[in-house]
Amino acid sequence: MEEKTYVGFNFGRFENDDGKMQDYCNVFMLEDFNGTESNDYHFGGQKAVKYGCLSPDLFKDIQPGTRVQCYFNGKNKVSYMVPVKK
Repeated sequence: MEEKTYVGFNFGRFENDDGKMQDYCNVFMLEDFNGTESNDYHFGGQKAVKYGCLSPDLFKDIQPGTRVQCYFNGKNKVSYMVPVKK
């Protein structure tokens, strides 16, 4: 379980290379930038990171900007999401 700030989503369908329609679902969470700065690369603050999600039902009652507990499956997809109680 990880605690993150949920900021958005996208989901739908697309035609894959085999010509079949494939579902997709993603959620976006705020995370601190990390890594090593250099003369050519600088960063600060937070960024929205995309995670695969099993279903739009997981976030249907959660508003963007909500702090959530995220649970991930073995493929690092969000499998359960619940708002953090204040």
